[in-house]
Amino acid sequence: MITRRSFFYFSIVQIFLIVLVCFSSTVDSYERSSSYQKNEFTKYLKELKGNVVEFNSIPVLKQYEAISGINAGYGFFAPNVASAYILKVSVYDKKDKDNIKVFFYPPFKTREGLNRYHTLLGYFQDRLTILENKLNKKKAEEFKESDKYGEYLDIFIKSIGRYYYKEYNSDQYFVECTLYLYHYPLLRESILQKKEPVLIQLLNVNVNPLKK
Repeated sequence: MITRRSFFYFSIVQIFLIVLVCFSSTVDSYERSSSYQKNEFTKYLKELKGNVVEFNSIPVLKQYEAISGINAGYGFFAPNVASAYILKVSVYDKKDKDNIKVFFYPPFKTREGLNRYHTLLGYFQDRLTILENKLNKKKAEEFKESDKYGEYLDIFIKSIGRYYYKEYNSDQYFVECTLYLYHYPLLRESILQKKEPVLIQLLNVNVNPLKK
């Protein structure tokens, strides 16, 4: 039988674990943000985060956090709200260069497929980090910041683009995939100036089949 005291201690442990996960994911999000600066304080935070991650990796504790949903990560809270990405697939006529069709997502038959597709687009946050590092001539410190990982992400775009060659013959048409990032105006700009979100083009990926 669960007593009030045992429930109280259980709640304390739960809150403690949630705080640890929040701290770890928040520091991790801060390290990926453009406002991150290397100094003694951030060095201390990074070391402390490493200790927390090591603690949360204890076998029994790790499984419990996964099953209970504690270790879900909370880095999506402001000011680190995830960016919104849109993949535009354009089909052109090779002869006239006319835009025949435009697609923003494949024709999924289930809601689950559509949800997974939008989840996949969320991974391109790392692609944005790679582009920013190139622009700032910053050396990649992790694999997810490297060009190799960027090429790995581009494979997803190529696979989606190649799908459309089943309906559009590559001898007559060519497909272009463009990844866009939604840029939202500041709250003051949105209210006073009534600015609308704009699409920022991040990259174009060549998805044309290789010539045999």
